[in-house]
Parts: sequence; C-alpha cells; structure tokens
Amino acid sequence: MPIPKKDSALQRKSAKDLVYETLCDWIIRGEMMPGEKLLDTELAAYFNVSRTPVREALQMLETQKLIKVTPGRATTVAGVDKNDIEKCYRPLAEIQGLAARLAAPRLTEAQLARMEEVQMGFEEACRADQAEKAIHCDNKFHEVILRAVDNEYIMEFSHMLLLHVQRIKYHYFHRDMLRKTSVEHHRDILKALYDRDADLAAELMRSHWLYVMERCLREVEVEGVQ
Repeated sequence: MPIPKKDSALQRKSAKDLVYETLCDWIIRGEMMPGEKLLDTELAAYFNVSRTPVREALQMLETQKLIKVTPGRATTVAGVDKNDIEKCYRPLAEIQGLAARLAAPRLTEAQLARMEEVQMGFEEACRADQAEKAIHCDNKFHEVILRAVDNEYIMEFSHMLLLHVQRIKYHYFHRDMLRKTSVEHHRDILKALYDRDADLAAELMRSHWLYVMERCLREVEVEGVQ
C-alpha cells in the first residue's frame, strides 16, 4: 500500500480521529485508489499507534461506505461507479435545497459577507486553474449555509453525502465548463440569499447540484466507466 509522506500536523489529533481523518482525506483526494488494500498493522506502524484506534477508524470508514470490509479477506478502498454518482447527488440536491430555503431568512450580514469573500476566492481559483483550492472554497460556500440553518440532522446527512461527492469532485472539477457554470450558479444563489428569496434560493441550489450530477454522468459515459 503506497502511503503518502507523513505530515507533522497529524500529531495534534487523538489516535482514532487522526487515523480516520487522514485515511478519509487520502481516499477523497484519490491518494488511495479504489481496490487498494488497507492493512491495520501497516497503518498502526505508520501512525505510531496501536491497532485498536486503526480498527475503530476503519469501522467508521466502513459505515460511511468509503471502504469495503470482507470477513476473511482484505479490507479495500471502495470504488465509485456511475450508480453511486446519482445515488449521492440526487438526495444531496434535495437536502442542500432545503438548507438554502431555511437559511435565506436566517443568514446574518456577516455570514453573507463571508460567502461573498469565499466566492471571490472560488472564482480566483477557477481562473487560475487551481482545482484543489476551488474545491476548498466551494465547500466553504456551502458550509456557511449549513451552519446558518443550525440543524444537526441536515448537517449530518449533508456531510455524509458530501464525503462521496468530494471523491467525484476531485476527479471531475478540472473540467472548464463545470467550473465556469459553478461560478455562475454560486453568484445566482448568493443573490437570492441576499434578497431573502427562500423559494428561489432553494430551486437554484437544487438545480446546481443536479447540473453537476448530469455533467459528471456525461463524463463517465465518455470515459467508459461502469
């Protein structure tokens, strides 16, 4: 299993969280590819922890369907297929649309200003062809909305789906058309939120995620992914 170079910042987390968050990040970014084996002994040695927190972290990743654990066989990174894209994006579109509807009357001026700031960073990253920074800003944009809603269930369900959507983003977000359209969608959503138009914000948000889903599905067809 090719493990990325160790980051000194990893030392600041508890053992279980350290292993979980690092593995999750590797899987999402594609540093660990579908089908790669995860050996608890090797991971324990890498993180300099016992096998117990490693196993706890692997259980969390299995619950989130990021890895596959087959009794008596190797634990491997789960794959992403065409059906996964639709299964993740459709419910996410509905949840994020609901979040936008609920957030519209609640967002403070400070939160809207933060979204404006993040949007500027997003547009700058897209122009500079910095896909990773663009994804980071995109996440921050939607995170402000989720926090404004202040509903732990919406937050939890959304984050669960976003874990899988993140993997898809890292593969497809370098496409120029997807980035250009996302910039335009964000601007429209932000304007609706400034105007406190809950219905429009919800519809724009839902349409945005469904558009991204359709673009990804088209790319899958072109690449011949099953």
